Amino acid sequence: MSNTTPTEPTKIARMGAEGGGATIYGLHADGGWTFWHEKTSIAFDANDDEVTKRWASDPTPNLLDALPRRWWRLFTSYVHPDFVAQLRQAFEQHRDEPGWDESRFDPTFRRRP
Repeated sequence: MSNTTPTEPTKIARMGAEGGGATIYGLHADGGWTFWHEKTSIAFDANDDEVTKRWASDPTPNLLDALPRRWWRLFTSYVHPDFVAQLRQAFEQHRDEPGWDESRFDPTFRRRP
């Protein structure tokens, strides 16, 4: 990409598990990228009503720094084609970590209607 002005954020990846997930976004401007993640989580309020909590990380120029903690334990449901190799390599580096499972990284996953 060769844009010199900020554009709309690009969805880089989507990952989650029961009760929540994270979407990693990137913004390409002035020859570089800035990345961050936005997370959602299901919780219960004082009345035991289900509520959705949302928050975002600080932006960073490094994609791997924008990933949520222990992200390799989440199920990856989408990865932008330009970032599959980088995230796959990072995923493989956690192979010996507790909770790592080959089936959790599927960049071509598509929900059925």
